[in-house]
Amino acid sequence: MRAVRFHGPDTGLRTVDLPAPDPVGTQVRIRVAGCGVCHTDLHVVDGTQTRVVPPVTMGHEVAGWIDALGPDVTDAPPIGTPVVVFGGWGCGDCRECRAGAEQRCRESVAPGFQADGGYASAMLVPHPRHLVTLSTLDPIHAAPLADAGITPYRAVTRAEPWLRRDARVLVIGCGALGQFALQYLRLLPAHGPSLSITVRERNPARLERATELGADAVQLGGTDEPSATFDIVLDFVGSAETLASAAAALGPDGLAMLVGEAGGAIPFGFDHVPIESWLTTTAWGSAGDLRDVVRLAEEGRITWSTERVSLEDAVEAHRRLRAGDVEGRLVLVPGAEDGRA
Repeated sequence: MRAVRFHGPDTGLRTVDLPAPDPVGTQVRIRVAGCGVCHTDLHVVDGTQTRVVPPVTMGHEVAGWIDALGPDVTDAPPIGTPVVVFGGWGCGDCRECRAGAEQRCRESVAPGFQADGGYASAMLVPHPRHLVTLSTLDPIHAAPLADAGITPYRAVTRAEPWLRRDARVLVIGCGALGQFALQYLRLLPAHGPSLSITVRERNPARLERATELGADAVQLGGTDEPSATFDIVLDFVGSAETLASAAAALGPDGLAMLVGEAGGAIPFGFDHVPIESWLTTTAWGSAGDLRDVVRLAEEGRITWSTERVSLEDAVEAHRRLRAGDVEGRLVLVPGAEDGRA
């Protein structure tokens, strides 16, 4: 099979031929339909992402079809079933795993980081509990739900105590994750329609999309001093500059949530952040979050765009993502022609 491997920050990506992996124990082999290309993948290649164990096949936004089962699998959908892969593979036994938050497990591994991922024709998943069955969705189009879909979903659900009627929300960055977040905010059953949502983004085309998705106001630019204060700030960039801007935009008792992994940090103390404000992070999403997001997608309540790119063009896909030459999500497809979905 073909696979795109990362051997270290000094070597870049290599496309190689490998034997298809055979599942053992409770493993399930997935025939990959598509794998989304995430900004975190760029951090892996740059050597700035923590807990990466090279050599490793890249890719953590994966969907495909069940292809083979290990001998100890006792409860899995039939071979050929289309699935999205949940990537936070925990130990299954600790407090976090038992609570349904395997992505927070201290022993967790993830495809594309510590285990081989979906930039390949096939991959192994440790257990069928990490698979979410698809009913009507095209697996290629569904692949980004495994990260771009569930990460903002978790951010919005964790922010719900602050998302009261008429709450003022600032979304920093409106790429793939920010666009999902806008939709989730509006879908909140109690107060979603009443929220006052502002989007700050450097890309004018993304601001147009933000307006289509329900933003009340848009700001073209980066880290200018805010003209208003907000009850909730969701930072989908995560640089030092955007975090400083998020803190400056926050009102008393407000919530700033770091979602993007650009590696930024800000000082913390009485003279650095608004009084009695709340600063937190979010960790990917849970398997339950992925099931919720797939349900919303199959009900037609959320929308997103994907562009299919051949797996052989992974390096070019990274170049385009780095240059900002991407709308929606690039999805690497083994043996496929380019095209839009």
